[in-house]
Amino acid sequence: MAESILAQAMAHHQAGRLNEAHALYMEAQFAAPSDPAIPHLLGVLLYQAGHAVEGLAQIDRAITLSPRVAPFHLNRANVLIALGQNAAALAAAHTALTLDPNLAPARAMLARAALTGGDNATAIAHFTILATGNPGDVQAWLGLALAKHAQGDAAAAIDDYRRVLALAPGEIAAINGLGAALLDLGRAAEALGVLAPAAECGWGPLVANLGNARRAMGDIGGAIEALKRAAELEPGNAITLANLGAMLAERGDISDARAACHAALKADPGHGPARSNLAAAILDAGDAQAARDEWEAIAGDPIAGANALYARLFDPAITREQARDAAAKWAMRYYPQTPPAPAMRKRDGKLRVGFVSPDLRSHSVAWFLLPYLAARAKDKIALYAYSELANEDAISAKLKPGFDVWRTTIGQSADAVAARIREDGIDVLVDLAGHTAGNRLDVFARRPAPVQASWLGYADPTGLPAIDWRLSDAICDPDPQAGPEAPWLLPHGIHCYALPEGTPEPRARANASPVFGSFNIWPKHSAPCLALWAEILRRIPEARLVLKNRALADRAVAAAAHAQLEKLGVARDRVMLLSRVENPRAHLDLYNGIDVALDTFPYNGVTTTCEALAMGVPVVTLLGTRPAGRTAAALLTRAGHPEWIAGDPDTYIRLAVDLARDTGKRATLRNEICASMLCDAQRFARDLDGAFLAMADAREREKTAG
Repeated sequence: MAESILAQAMAHHQAGRLNEAHALYMEAQFAAPSDPAIPHLLGVLLYQAGHAVEGLAQIDRAITLSPRVAPFHLNRANVLIALGQNAAALAAAHTALTLDPNLAPARAMLARAALTGGDNATAIAHFTILATGNPGDVQAWLGLALAKHAQGDAAAAIDDYRRVLALAPGEIAAINGLGAALLDLGRAAEALGVLAPAAECGWGPLVANLGNARRAMGDIGGAIEALKRAAELEPGNAITLANLGAMLAERGDISDARAACHAALKADPGHGPARSNLAAAILDAGDAQAARDEWEAIAGDPIAGANALYARLFDPAITREQARDAAAKWAMRYYPQTPPAPAMRKRDGKLRVGFVSPDLRSHSVAWFLLPYLAARAKDKIALYAYSELANEDAISAKLKPGFDVWRTTIGQSADAVAARIREDGIDVLVDLAGHTAGNRLDVFARRPAPVQASWLGYADPTGLPAIDWRLSDAICDPDPQAGPEAPWLLPHGIHCYALPEGTPEPRARANASPVFGSFNIWPKHSAPCLALWAEILRRIPEARLVLKNRALADRAVAAAAHAQLEKLGVARDRVMLLSRVENPRAHLDLYNGIDVALDTFPYNGVTTTCEALAMGVPVVTLLGTRPAGRTAAALLTRAGHPEWIAGDPDTYIRLAVDLARDTGKRATLRNEICASMLCDAQRFARDLDGAFLAMADAREREKTAG
């Protein structure tokens, strides 16, 4: 009797006639109160009819009658999820899987929960069993790919994403994941090829990643277009808004960048990247103190802390000692344990030197690296590049032949990169970024090489005890201190400059009023610096000032710059504000429009100083107290013009005024610079190669003495 009623109830249930099924289940339960299948099925029906609480009670009754039936616990888990009781649901699913390890839905539930909760190792274990047990299970392969990707193994995730797309070519989540994984590995062109054809899907995350791919390819306008569309599709997505803010700032739209970051923070007040990008936009607008405050407000983020240290370079009130102490505190907070230096390998030939950099591209670092690569002692040193580049450019192609080995490390964990460096047997590892964007100080903190040094990309100590030496000279560091990150003084400076291909010829400016200029980034123009320049313009009433940098493309920043100078007595019509010029030759040609380059302080120009000299424009600098404020003095000394270095503000004014009235230098200055120590690549390469060899020898002696 009960079996017949139950069969009729199940037929109605399967046909979707829930009312009829419910009545018959109740009748069957009355007829056979000890049959656990009846309350189980009744509970499922009640859950499906929208009565989850009543359904749970019935399923619990079934489990009481027969506690070791796996599907009972699985359906209990489904009902608990509907009730928002996720922890209890997972416990029920775990019980179901324990009772029946082949119950795929229970395993899938646990896998998805582990993935959502960030337990990637557990998710990978479950999804692997599901995928290998059913090779056609698209969701299992997708979950496996997502878990591997989240764990940081983008390379392994790519294979699984491709497996998903072989089974289901239109699976948008897999297309998006594949594009993102390729981006993580620096394969931006491939990522663009995957994402662009699917962009019409209108899914915000994919459109946002399309923007990221365009950004990596150097298409800033295209990136902004895609990110704006993604923000429209998902108005509250803080990640998309934060990335949009970064791209707008890159283009010079500082006000819009700040607005995008504020929108991201409104959507998610604790979103660290949005606050960090906001700080970067504030710095671009020239307010280093406010930018530093924003970065320091981001708790527990070593990159934000590093950015705050970088912002200190622009602050005239910070002493050398304060900067060093702040860097040491940063290192102690984020990298409190310094592993011992590994032993020097038995040198069986060339010394192995590794350069770690995110800037092996069209970047200031490259302009000073190229001359060394062309002249270095290839018979004594094997040079390895560890490149943090999402997309290589034409300058990367010129840099590559100068290295014996080129490795792309973007998207790899610090442990993975450090392990690769150890496997390569690097003797001397050199950081080229310091606390600038994209640095891998986290790798240096793991001490993968016996000797570690910093050079070129950052003009101050990083604070890391794991860095033994900081390449410098006697002008930048007149009183070198012993200890970690001690200055290793090169006899002829740490910069060697070569004129870029296609550099235009200097042209004389006859019968014209004097023009002063600065092409440095806007935050380098400190208040004391602008005040001194205003005094120079008062001394020569007919003189004008040209300022050029990316931030001045923003109307609000340009208006603020004019207002600041007007308060100092410099009329608006005496100041020309220019934004970034993309064409390198056109950028350099702008130097033909100025007579004297005014160096910034307390943070000097480096590339801009060399460019001005190469274009026949004298540079006046004020000697500072920190390395970043003494770099231009070192460059001018190597260029043969130490007489343009001012020891005090009055001398700076006098030198600028005198040079403005003597414009005859332009015709001969380029030839002087090209023949000077600043451009002597052979001498510089001997100095740098010698330093690397001497550092290694010093480590060997320590080992022998120990």
